[in-house]
Amino acid sequence: MRALLYSALDLAAIISSMELTCREESHIIDLIWEGEKAFFADKYRGDKRKFILDIRYWMHYFYEKSILNQEFPAIQKDLAYGKHTVNMEEYIRDYSDLDLFFKSVRIRILYGKSNGYVRIKLRSLLTQYGYQRRSPFLLQHINRCMLFYHLEATLRGGALCDIETCGLDKMLTFRVV
Repeated sequence: MRALLYSALDLAAIISSMELTCREESHIIDLIWEGEKAFFADKYRGDKRKFILDIRYWMHYFYEKSILNQEFPAIQKDLAYGKHTVNMEEYIRDYSDLDLFFKSVRIRILYGKSNGYVRIKLRSLLTQYGYQRRSPFLLQHINRCMLFYHLEATLRGGALCDIETCGLDKMLTFRVV
């Protein structure tokens, strides 16, 4: 379950994708600090300064990602000259993880401009994260994420949805319960 906790990278990815002003970003970070501590990685639960600085570090990275990626070979060369190393995977990979979707849903519903819900077709959700079918392991993981983040999926009209038996082209509405 530790993998489901929010990291600064997760929150930076979510907040930067919301396209907010600087004031709105700061306000949301403060709201998340006050309301989501149970979902934080251990190192952030008691240290607001570290929490904010790490989120801002990663947000700056996301905003300047294209420029930084162009300069990365020169940085690697300079580091190699000084006999230092850097974890390339941490800086050049695209951050797309199914867990991030559920983290994002919770944050957007509670602190964003989502009207209290997020809607997506099941097929779109699976395709977006590279899945072609619903395996038992995938379904178990989705259900674990929904339980952990206190999310519920409903179909049109408010009927509860079972991800395992729901049609792929059904529109799912996620809400925090």
